[in-house]
Formats: sequence, structure tokens, C-alpha cells
Amino acid sequence: MNGNEVRSYLLSPEELEELWARLGKPGELAPGIKAPKKRNKSSAHRPEDPKE
Repeated sequence: MNGNEVRSYLLSPEELEELWARLGKPGELAPGIKAPKKRNKSSAHRPEDPKE
């Protein structure tokens, strides 16, 4: 496969529902488990300490 080759897939509504049932919909951590709206402070970007 070439480095610049793009592949796209068209799924039927039934295939999409099956995929969502197995992996979860966008915005979910797992099927039926919503992702938190806010990020944890530990994973958020922290600016460097200006005192140093």
C-alpha cells in the first residue's frame, strides 16, 4: 500500500448499529457508558511554571 492511499468504507445502517453495539457510539467509553464531559485535571494541559 502506498503511503498516501486513502480507504473509506460505507456501512449500511444495520452494519453501523452492529458496530455501535460492539464498540460503543461516538462519545462513549464503552457501549452505554457516556464519556465524561470534562477532562481530568491530570490529563489537561498545564502551562509551565513561570517562576522557574
